[in-house]
Amino acid sequence: MVRKRPDAIRMEGADGVHELLKQLDAHRDVYLDTFRQVHDLLARNIAATAPSTFSPLGSSPGSPLPERRSPRPSISHAESERPNGRKSSAGLATLTTYSESKRTSEDSDRDDEDEDLYVSNPLEPRKHDEESLRKHLQSYKWGSDAARILETVIDRPVRMLQHPLIPQRKGPLDDRSHFSHCQVYDVGPDGAPLLIDCKHVEEEFNSAQAIWYAIKELNQPPKERLAVGRISVLRELSPILFGAVHHTLHKSLDVDELFSCLVASERTSAYMHRAFDDDLRKQKSFVFNFEYFTIIGKDCRPMRWQMADRQEQRGSHHIPVTRCSSVVALVLSGPPIQKIRNPARRANNSHGFAYDPWSSWQVVNLQCYPDWKASMDVHDSTKHYVNGPEAFLVTLLNEFRDSQRRYERIYEEITRLITPPLDFIFNSDIRDKLLFEDKDFTYARRYFWAYQTLGLMTDSIKAMIDAYEDTFTDEVWAGTHKTLWPLLEQHSPRNLYFKKKMAALRLKFEAEMKNLKKLMDENDERRDEIRGLKEDLFTGTSIQESRKSVENTEITIQQGHNIKLLTLVSIFFLPLTFVTSVFGT
Repeated sequence: MVRKRPDAIRMEGADGVHELLKQLDAHRDVYLDTFRQVHDLLARNIAATAPSTFSPLGSSPGSPLPERRSPRPSISHAESERPNGRKSSAGLATLTTYSESKRTSEDSDRDDEDEDLYVSNPLEPRKHDEESLRKHLQSYKWGSDAARILETVIDRPVRMLQHPLIPQRKGPLDDRSHFSHCQVYDVGPDGAPLLIDCKHVEEEFNSAQAIWYAIKELNQPPKERLAVGRISVLRELSPILFGAVHHTLHKSLDVDELFSCLVASERTSAYMHRAFDDDLRKQKSFVFNFEYFTIIGKDCRPMRWQMADRQEQRGSHHIPVTRCSSVVALVLSGPPIQKIRNPARRANNSHGFAYDPWSSWQVVNLQCYPDWKASMDVHDSTKHYVNGPEAFLVTLLNEFRDSQRRYERIYEEITRLITPPLDFIFNSDIRDKLLFEDKDFTYARRYFWAYQTLGLMTDSIKAMIDAYEDTFTDEVWAGTHKTLWPLLEQHSPRNLYFKKKMAALRLKFEAEMKNLKKLMDENDERRDEIRGLKEDLFTGTSIQESRKSVENTEITIQQGHNIKLLTLVSIFFLPLTFVTSVFGT
């Protein structure tokens, strides 16, 4: 009888366990798939027999409308706590999300015991309808910037009386709201952002109604998985949808400030340290405003209030650029956790307040980029946000990444603009065109625009980097800042876990700052090249003009010789002509 070596036995045992784990994963996937199919079938049967609960305001009483559904099945409030104080699973979707995040997300170290590390207090419920929106638009005292954004709505009384206020017609709309887009996520106690499903509304009506459906309610029955946070990413909104956003958020967030950030032509800036502000909403909110440029996309159109290239006819060498803007805001709920003395000598308020980073929260991202190039995969259910500041920073990081991609696109187009075609090497006519200016000053104008545009881009990038570095100091990342997300218990498991995730985010931000600084260097190098092209063009044109002056001088000299010769001939024949004329008479 041959005995197996101990290490061989251990190897077989490890292989067997690995094989059993694979089989277990396969059985689990089959079980989840079957469970999901059964759930979907039951949901369809219930939806077919139950009366519709979704009724957009302004629709006719008898019109068939889609039923409002909870974005994912959940448990009741009574069942949300186990006898031992632990939270139970929130249904199939939670199990699926948790299983996938364990395998694919960056939060791979998350386990069942981590639930206490996340925000647990739900957001305050709210509900709005079109009538309340109409009254808000009519009665609110709008500032100048907000009035510019809403000028096609609030300045037209007939428009304010329309039913429905938000259009329901399918197809292209006059206010271009069919191009608007949103991603609204409810974040539960497990930290996973779940997208609010509004495809059925968009298919039945249009994207404007789908956006209104997504933002008008929060934590309303029959929803039982209450959200502790909400992420609203809203892109290319029409004026009426801007008004809807203002209506749903203005009590907790200074939306007028967000509108001013979008309209004002300023540099990228951060409004984060406002613990001593008189406005309670500003004390609880943190705003980062992006200002830069992008190339207008095909079939896209800048907002009426945006600075943009408005030329209708564009040549092959024309680069249509527009100023674009985005604002990312975080607002925390709940009472303050710390009173802070104001160190300013001439401050209006002697004290301010810091708010708990573990309170319920909302992140709002308003994007006005007429290029349809925004990233769509920033948030998904495989991620788990411990609190609002983390979700805010992830959204902010993505805006930095998108800005870099847009700047790189402008850089590439300008490079293409100033680079000669390939047959420049072989075609003397093309070389002459590039070396000597024409009567329309084509190349001088081109180089001047490219040089100045790259300079403005560099200034804009520097402002973005400065706003980041001035705001997110070492104290903020360590959780020791007095006003910006202070962590009172530095060594508690929850705060240690949060600081661990903050450290990982900081590395990603630093990498993006390096990329932006590299892009600044590339812009400067390209500007030097353009400056050289301008000088070569000036030199070539000057030489050409000098050569023409020499040629003109030679012609003038030759003409002088001809006149001298003519004069001599005239002097010789003048007496003969005189004698002939005298004796001829």
